[in-house]
Amino acid sequence: MAAERPTIRELIRQRRRFVGRRQELAAFRENFAVPPEDASHHFLFHVRGDAGVGKTTLLRQLENTAREHRALTAAVDESVHSVPEVMAAISAQFAEQGHPLKSFDKLLATYRQRRHEADSAAQQPAPQEDATVGPQPSASSAFAARAGLIGLGLVPGVGAFAGAAEPDRVAQAADRARAKLSARFRSHDDVDLVISPLDALTPAFLKDVGEVAASVPWMAWFFDTYERTGPLLDLWLRDVMFEGRYGSLPANAVVTLAGQGTLAPRCWADYADLVAELPLVPFTEAEARQLLTAKGVVDEQVIEVVLRLTGGLPVLVSMLAEARPTTPEAVGDPSGTAVERFLKWVSDETHRSVALAAALPRRLDEDVFAATVEDGAAELYGWLRSLPFVNDGSGRCHYHDVVRTAMLRLQRNRSPQAWRARHLRLAEAFARWQRQIEETLRGDEKWEHERWLDCRLEEAYHRLCATPEEALRGELRAYLCDYLNHTAPSWERRWMRTLLEAGRDSGVESVQAWGERFLAESTLSDMATTMTLLIGEVEQDERASAVAFALRGMARADMEELEEALADAERALELDAGSDRAHAARGYAYLGMKRYEQARESLDRALELDPDFAWVLSQRGEVNSLLGRFEDALADLTRSLELNDASAWTVSTRGLVHSAVRDYDSALADFTRALEIRPEWAWAHAERATAYRMLGRYEEALADAERSIELGSEYAGFSRIHALRNLDRYEEAISAADSYLASHPDDQAVLAERGESYRMTDRFPEALEDFGRAVELAPSYVFALVRRGQTYEHTGRLAEALADFDAAVAADSDDPWAPAVRGALRLRLGDEAAAHADLDRALGLDPDDLLALEGRARCHRGAGRYAEAAADIERAAALDDKDLDIAFEHALLVSLSDGLPQARERWAAFEALLEEHGGQWDPQARVAAPIVSRAALGDGAGAQRFVAELSATRPYWEIADESIRALDDLAQCPGADGALLAALRAPLAELRTALGPGPESAR
Repeated sequence: MAAERPTIRELIRQRRRFVGRRQELAAFRENFAVPPEDASHHFLFHVRGDAGVGKTTLLRQLENTAREHRALTAAVDESVHSVPEVMAAISAQFAEQGHPLKSFDKLLATYRQRRHEADSAAQQPAPQEDATVGPQPSASSAFAARAGLIGLGLVPGVGAFAGAAEPDRVAQAADRARAKLSARFRSHDDVDLVISPLDALTPAFLKDVGEVAASVPWMAWFFDTYERTGPLLDLWLRDVMFEGRYGSLPANAVVTLAGQGTLAPRCWADYADLVAELPLVPFTEAEARQLLTAKGVVDEQVIEVVLRLTGGLPVLVSMLAEARPTTPEAVGDPSGTAVERFLKWVSDETHRSVALAAALPRRLDEDVFAATVEDGAAELYGWLRSLPFVNDGSGRCHYHDVVRTAMLRLQRNRSPQAWRARHLRLAEAFARWQRQIEETLRGDEKWEHERWLDCRLEEAYHRLCATPEEALRGELRAYLCDYLNHTAPSWERRWMRTLLEAGRDSGVESVQAWGERFLAESTLSDMATTMTLLIGEVEQDERASAVAFALRGMARADMEELEEALADAERALELDAGSDRAHAARGYAYLGMKRYEQARESLDRALELDPDFAWVLSQRGEVNSLLGRFEDALADLTRSLELNDASAWTVSTRGLVHSAVRDYDSALADFTRALEIRPEWAWAHAERATAYRMLGRYEEALADAERSIELGSEYAGFSRIHALRNLDRYEEAISAADSYLASHPDDQAVLAERGESYRMTDRFPEALEDFGRAVELAPSYVFALVRRGQTYEHTGRLAEALADFDAAVAADSDDPWAPAVRGALRLRLGDEAAAHADLDRALGLDPDDLLALEGRARCHRGAGRYAEAAADIERAAALDDKDLDIAFEHALLVSLSDGLPQARERWAAFEALLEEHGGQWDPQARVAAPIVSRAALGDGAGAQRFVAELSATRPYWEIADESIRALDDLAQCPGADGALLAALRAPLAELRTALGPGPESAR
């Protein structure tokens, strides 16, 4: 049932309670008069301003405005702690307005049930584990968070920190959770729902939202205190609004964010032009007076005192107005403290003390309140929640930041000893609650317990406020020795904010500076600097120092400061010889130095200390691949993925190894999996394009290459050009190569690709120029040598062709292609023995090489070895019964061995194949071949027509030569019409002479 609409009287009362902000309200209201299709319509508003400036109040009024325009609305604030909670809150509010998201709610209920079961599973020991100890999280999983970002730096197209921490750190829980969940749940979908809830929940959520939005004029979402929830929601919100990763919001949706700062540039920079900014400043005097008048404060002297005290900050104006002072004295002495004036109307001393004490915790519930206040005051919690500066929700509350900051400063300055004692009392309370939770858990399961982790943060906050220097040293040691091992990045970030807030609230700059430093860390250089400072802070703790040295070493290795990286790793080992991290860091430094055997030794030692160190397994896998130990590499990388299947870097590295052993199907599967983890990874798109190319799937290769380029990488430029060329889109390939070579003029692979496109379009001078430049840059480049040789052969420059084929054979003795093409040329030149040797060599390297089989069949046929020729050509036909060269040779062989009457069926089949698959040959070859087949079938007139057509197309020399040779062979067949064949040969011989120098150029 739809919610009732407000009455006129209710709307008027709401408007009169709200003062000022007319410009902002007008901009928001007018947006509803502009259709979404209009370029001036805004989909995203951002209200920003300092604490106390009235963002929350304005946001509520904007929501009222949206409802006046019959919008379906939902609002969330910092009380949500995850994206699923955001979707759940929106769904609940839509349901209250008569528009439930039924399918999503059903899936959400399944998620919550499975999550509950997963939490229960986490409390049980894994099979064969000691129940008294519980499953121990491997240090390797946490270390991979820092090391993994460095590993990702090795891959082209991936920034140092681009999502590296989160996927690898998910292994902290995933190593154990996946095994338990897979055993517990029958469906892999249920496992994925728990492990990756956004991928499952968001599409269902957006589908229902779209259906609901179709039934209402507008839909409006409001996100308050976005400075706190932004780091959690930024990427998800951007994806659903603009990037379509999970689906898209309907066009009649309007989203409003409200926070203290600007939106994060890394997330929103590409869409800054789509954000309608609504910056807020303190009230003007007129606006402040309007609010005071609305509250019944009309005395001019009182108003002047309030204006002077508040500076127009709306929250302060509102709070003082709530007391309705009638004289200046009622407001208080302007020289007194702000807090005393805010509590002027609270006459009871106990109540005043409670209001001050309750400002110390960052968040309040009844338990925290009871631990905060003196005995006998616990019953005042309800009174506290009614104060105008206390924001209340779901039984928990917190002070407005402006008021809390003032109260903290007052208490800190008034009595440092009382400040210290009260914070220590709260710290002990949170420590006690942690111990109570630990009694219900096994081993280190506390690190996965949400309530325990919350208490840990609050204990840290209060100890930092009470004894900042001592507590800071303890927290920094815990960060290196515990938090990096056991906690998720999201919790780590909360811990960093805790440092910042504790330092700010206690007035201790050193604590605040550490929080700011951690939160600002975004580059490898930042990380190295942070580790250097940590080394100085924890130098008395050898274990913690070893971790800091190891992490700094890995950052330095990624910055290619390899000698310094190795020195750091060695120092870490001096401090803690049994540190798997230190051995891993040394192995990583050796890897950067290309000292692969030493790298392997160090990584071996790290794995002896922790056999399930997933990141080290992945690095040893890379080292093994660089040493050519591909089986060992695949074993390491596969084991690493069994421990952490969320590492895009590891699975893509395995893809490279599969490519190295020419297992392109497996490589394709690996790159596809990497892109499931990181869909916008340009490098992985490029590598998958390569795998598709090697499998001959050129349309898919082209799509991946173009996607990689769209994502900002030039790495896939070659794959795009190669795919276009193999799709016979030669002009596009040439154009793409021109563009690429403009900025990469010495890329021999692209030069050769452009040369091949020129060759395939009979632009032989340009082809020879490109192949020549490619060979000049890379003298052993087999592709360019062979293609240049073939271009020479096309134009009758056979000696130069032979020289290039000789060079290609010398450049790569294991490649069957070069001896196969040289054998064919030697056969043309009449050197049957050398030709036979080349073709045998090619087939020794690859028994299924079609070019070599067809060439050796011609070699046997020319020598009268028809049985051997038939064996080769029939094997080739069995491998590919659609190949035109093989079908032509097969028909010619049968004509010679059995006579033309018996070969008619073969020639007819060849012509049918040519009709269906003529695209294998260039246009001139498609005209030349029917001259021979028509003559073989006795159709002299048809053959003459094709001779005339071929002469008109002005073919290249090789086409004419091949036609003459085939007619000469046909003349030797039983039942041949010699006169017809001679008549066909004469004009072709004249054409050959006119086109090129002839075979004598080979002498």
